[in-house]
Amino acid sequence: MSTSTHNQSDVQPRTADSQRRAILVALGLLFAAAIPPLALVEGFKLVQTQFGYGGDLAITYIGGGLLATIAIGLIGVAYHRVRPVTVHVPRWLPTLRESGWIVAGIVISFVAAILIGIGIQSLNAIPPTHFAAAAAAERPVLIYGLAIVAALFIIGPIEEYFYRGIVQGRLREQMGPVAAISIVSVGFALGHVPSYWIGGSDLLSLGVFFALLSIAVTSVVLGAIYERTQNLVVVIVIHSLINAISFSLALVAALGA
Repeated sequence: MSTSTHNQSDVQPRTADSQRRAILVALGLLFAAAIPPLALVEGFKLVQTQFGYGGDLAITYIGGGLLATIAIGLIGVAYHRVRPVTVHVPRWLPTLRESGWIVAGIVISFVAAILIGIGIQSLNAIPPTHFAAAAAAERPVLIYGLAIVAALFIIGPIEEYFYRGIVQGRLREQMGPVAAISIVSVGFALGHVPSYWIGGSDLLSLGVFFALLSIAVTSVVLGAIYERTQNLVVVIVIHSLINAISFSLALVAALGA
């Protein structure tokens, strides 16, 4: 069973014009999930300054980061209301088979990240700093603690609803799953560029390139598992746990430094 606000079918007439339109819409959504949220973060910085907290990246991460993530979800909801897309949520508790996919997705993503990390080291590339890491520099317990909670209950659900549910679902209608997963994965990776920019990383560095490659690979895994299981909850759990584990490891590393 699949649920959608308007019960829209995945099967749509495919023409060259409809495919081009789907791509343009997807690109517009992906752009909207990257630039306007960045503007919200920068705007939050200005508000901070007015209250005497200018330059405190921890506050920026907590307030601006939350607003940016919520904005992505609202963009997805707004588009879904205007143009219905089938979002597959057949059940809220994964089956035993789906639990296997959850474990596989987490393992594959971390193995890929480790291999890419080895590539970074072999090329003597400097690992980049993202928004959360920069914000946690002076208050790791506060930032990583909140990041773990946000990963489980805010970031994972919202990003999966937007990227896999809405954007991948829209592209799938006209282009099939392979093309949809590919386009979304590139957009998902590029959508994280602002995080490295705020973190102070050199966006043209090999470190950022490999970090984005790792994110894109994870997106491919998530997209493929979503198509395989036809259950958004499965990829929400995978995404949430990957982020939560990553933040937990970063916290342990920070406390041990």
